[in-house]
Amino acid sequence: MAENGQPRARIAVAEDELEVRSTFVRLLECLGHSVVCSVSNGQELIDQCRPEEVDLAFVDLDMPVVDGLAAAEAISEKGIPVILISGHPDARQVVVENEPVVARISKPATPDELQRVIRKVLADKPNADGR
Repeated sequence: MAENGQPRARIAVAEDELEVRSTFVRLLECLGHSVVCSVSNGQELIDQCRPEEVDLAFVDLDMPVVDGLAAAEAISEKGIPVILISGHPDARQVVVENEPVVARISKPATPDELQRVIRKVLADKPNADGR
């Protein structure tokens, strides 16, 4: 359990900007979660993200090699819920119901927004404990 009483999530993060990724990872860890995979592009996420090790993934929309939506599709096929996080203006056009993502958050995200979406995704996930 995280310090706030919320289940401790095992999270993968895909973000191409190193400073943004590092800050995001630290924030998730401060919120009591475990970042088990932190990568700089969609292909690395696809290669390194395993459903037995990851409860959910935060994926940036605009990344090199394999973009966020393509990575989200591959990861969601593994049974891992994907949260799209982006500061890109086009991110608002992504309709969650039509894409392989369960939620969308705009950058910069507040700690409360992150906790709320993590709680929702874990509650909606089949076998919500994930383990």
